[in-house]
Amino acid sequence: MSLRAQGKLLLGIKMQYNAAAMNNINPTINTAHASLWRRLAAIVYDSIVMLAIWIVVGFFVLSSFGIEQAQMVENDRVVMDPYYRITLFTSMLVSAYLFFAWFWTHSGQTLGMQAWKLRVQNTDASAISYKQSLIRFVVAPLSFILLGAGYFYMFFNTEKLTLPDLLSHSVVLKETWVK
Repeated sequence: MSLRAQGKLLLGIKMQYNAAAMNNINPTINTAHASLWRRLAAIVYDSIVMLAIWIVVGFFVLSSFGIEQAQMVENDRVVMDPYYRITLFTSMLVSAYLFFAWFWTHSGQTLGMQAWKLRVQNTDASAISYKQSLIRFVVAPLSFILLGAGYFYMFFNTEKLTLPDLLSHSVVLKETWVK
């Protein structure tokens, strides 16, 4: 099933829930723009998950090289071989991107976002694409490096969008169940 078809299906389900709620039959999802503190809390949760993933990735990279080959002596100090360091760093970046991209494009929620009831999606309620997830993945750390300016921008934006939201043409919403 294509992403567009999944988005239409999700939108159709959401419309059915809204219609049912108007008739007081079933609960519905009421969405609002996510607050900054919820976004930061989800980032902390996801950072813990990413740390665990990186430990596993580091183990596999180290196992494939062998500990003796990963080290070298330089000026009477034991340091990591540059090739090993680049391989480890690249594998950590790729694993982080795959983690976020898979969750964002399939369910719209990482584990941290699920805990804090946040969802990233397009404005038409469809799932974001891998291109959009790559933009979010690259822009989000840059927003922090700029002393959080990319996230504090939401306080000056009438739509409450952050820099990653704007550049990836997506929104992060808070879900609440309403009867």
